[in-house]
Amino acid sequence: MRNLLKKLFLSVALAVFVMSRSAFAMPEIMSLDKIENGMKGVAYTVVDNSGVIEPFDVEIMGIMDNGKGSAKMIVAKASGEVVDKTGGILQGMSGSPVYIDGKLIGALSAGLKEMNPYIFFITPIENMLKIWEMPDTKAIKFVKKPKPTETKTDEQATFFFSGFDSNGLKFLERELEPLGFTNFYAASNSRLHNPIKYNAKLEPGSAFGVAVVCGDFLVGATGTVTAIDGKKILGFGHPFTHAGNVNFFMMDSDVIAAVSGENGNGIKLASVGNIIGRINQDRESGVAGVLGKFPSTIPITVNIKNVSSGKVETYRAKIAYNETLVPKLGTAIAYTALSKTFDSLAESTVTVEFKIETNAVESGVYSRKNMYYSPSDVGQVAMVELLQALNVLCANTTEITEIYSIEVNVEMESERRTATLVSAKPNKELVKPGETVYLEMTVQPYRRREEKFTIPYTVPISRREGPLVLDIHGGALVPVAQASGGGIQPSTGTPAQNFQNQLNKLLSATKNNQLILELNPTPALKTDKERKREAKRLKNLQKQIIELGIKIPTTTNRFDIGYIIDNVIQVTVNVDKFDGNINRKD
Repeated sequence: MRNLLKKLFLSVALAVFVMSRSAFAMPEIMSLDKIENGMKGVAYTVVDNSGVIEPFDVEIMGIMDNGKGSAKMIVAKASGEVVDKTGGILQGMSGSPVYIDGKLIGALSAGLKEMNPYIFFITPIENMLKIWEMPDTKAIKFVKKPKPTETKTDEQATFFFSGFDSNGLKFLERELEPLGFTNFYAASNSRLHNPIKYNAKLEPGSAFGVAVVCGDFLVGATGTVTAIDGKKILGFGHPFTHAGNVNFFMMDSDVIAAVSGENGNGIKLASVGNIIGRINQDRESGVAGVLGKFPSTIPITVNIKNVSSGKVETYRAKIAYNETLVPKLGTAIAYTALSKTFDSLAESTVTVEFKIETNAVESGVYSRKNMYYSPSDVGQVAMVELLQALNVLCANTTEITEIYSIEVNVEMESERRTATLVSAKPNKELVKPGETVYLEMTVQPYRRREEKFTIPYTVPISRREGPLVLDIHGGALVPVAQASGGGIQPSTGTPAQNFQNQLNKLLSATKNNQLILELNPTPALKTDKERKREAKRLKNLQKQIIELGIKIPTTTNRFDIGYIIDNVIQVTVNVDKFDGNINRKD
């Protein structure tokens, strides 16, 4: 008789639940002050690949107050066939709605690790409803022209990833851990390109996902829907990353299986598929979003060519626009694509070119190309400039930087493309200001024959008589003259000017595969007489330039080569007195 009454109770409760689900509106709620110890209720979740929302029994054990400034939590115990089958409360059940007498009291939000897997916490529904009232200022669209308790709980989301190899995952974890992304597990993704589904429907108890990246790569978490009101969704019962007002993907999700674990560390494995909406709130009491509304996204394409094997691969993904996450996620995707295609941490050389479509530059495309070599895992250094560029773009303090797309082109080879400078011989020993001297360069590539080539250098027209010393080095080395006078320079312009200066600084930086001719500083004049004589000379020179119509020659001191130079050499020429006979405009 007792079993019959129990089944009847569950049937009635389930019927009430189904009616409220079919209406897609908020059911009646029971506030925290009405909840008493010993009350019995029912919770709903999906635990297997059937997709069926199943009930399990709940008994209220008490209310836990964590003190001033902390939200109260309901402590409950789960029982019944569903939780017996799963071995207790699992990660992934977070958000499962809990009802007493057909009234919604809150969402399952945390279990007790290493203690009793059947005891769990419920986030009161009145706390979760406040999330819907919070402001949403992140609903941007880029239109391209063309406190801890003494109890150990699992209140954080368990994040899934897909498409990342072991090296990429280590890179991802290192970059994202400071932002609250921990506890990663591998997830399957049967619909790799994650199409948008405009008319998706969810129900309380349904599995759903929150993601920051989708496509050939996925980063996110799955949980359970707690409540629906029209198109508005509440879920999880705890934060995703606790980032507040956000701009993330809401995705539908299929449960694969429930996996029991030792000491209550079981997990509900799930995969995500379609993009079905936008998550706009990520708060202490849960996440919230809207079905049929979608986040602003940045498509990223990574093209990898393995020169050694001829293998070519293209990876594509979408990143939900978030100024904190975009630099880290974009770099992690590019690094992983390189790691997966090359499949080796041995020494290698790569050339990386990135193109970022953005409104931050007049041309519409912010691009940079450079060569890198490393004796192991070259991707760790090869993606630094991409990370720097995205960091600068996303840290604009004057306005939101619109980023329309990211393209990364990588060519890699297992050969070591470094070289040592052997000598530099000028074609003449005595030159005049404004005159060009040609240097015959000899370089020794790594374990290859010496190579020779000629580069020009034009002596500055203002150079005074005497020896001129050139430091010749690769772009990857910092010359002594710069290193000794370094230090952080203070910002002197407006925020907009400083932003542009940062963008320009990266673009104008020397490249690793460039040969640099660095003018060694002229020895300082020691006496007042010498300084006055020099000032007079420069004044007369300026007068000569104007009167004679002399076109001042440009001096090129950077030359692209096919190697990364690993040393510095010097060459000296003697500068004669300026005679005014060069480069007249007539």
